[in-house]
Amino acid sequence: MKINNKFKHQILITGASGFIASNLVRYFVSKNIKVNLLLRTNTDIWRIKDIIHKTNFYYLDLSDLKSVKKVIKKIKPKMIFHFAAHGAYSSQTSLNLIKKTILDGTINLLTECKKYGFDIFINTGSSSEYGFKNFKMKENDLLVPNSYYSVFKSSATLFCQYESIKNYLSIVTIRPFHVYGPYEEPSRLIPTLIRELLNNKKSKLVSPHISRDLIHVDYVIEFYLLISTKKKLIHELLLT
Repeated sequence: MKINNKFKHQILITGASGFIASNLVRYFVSKNIKVNLLLRTNTDIWRIKDIIHKTNFYYLDLSDLKSVKKVIKKIKPKMIFHFAAHGAYSSQTSLNLIKKTILDGTINLLTECKKYGFDIFINTGSSSEYGFKNFKMKENDLLVPNSYYSVFKSSATLFCQYESIKNYLSIVTIRPFHVYGPYEEPSRLIPTLIRELLNNKKSKLVSPHISRDLIHVDYVIEFYLLISTKKKLIHELLLT
């Protein structure tokens, strides 16, 4: 991916300590591109601990508009990769925190970023916005959220869509499905299977009638980078 030298210091990644986001951070660092990271206060940065010194990073709560205003005014980002979220794991059950992080955080971030004229804003949605289906999902399927997390992911998607149409802004939502690869949470499917195979243990799997597409994180990163170079993507919804 070719990035205009002019904007190399105006790339912003939220939720940068997460699985997919951390792999994106590593890509930019490997290309000697210094990016700006937004991290939740007290977040565990184990995925990027060895490279964080090669970035500009800021600790803040995206639901705190005053803090968001201050940081965005300083960075004036041209390319935004928005991954920040809460509620994807069964231990994250606080309705208020899920809403504040996903919906309020997205509203605050996009509202401030558009003041400075960005080139592209890539919002990260979720396959869970569709709910459970007994057929292959498509982008235009009806959203049937089945958790607080998916309710607010859907809400953030619709907010981004509205802002894109209303203000003619390049905003894209990508809904990753089952992504696996380096720095994935150890409790997830692929790390668990590998660990149990290495220890000669039997794995407890779900019904054979349930299926999911899997995609390696490297391909997901390639897709994000591809979308980031497109111009004037208005009212677009894309899947990995």
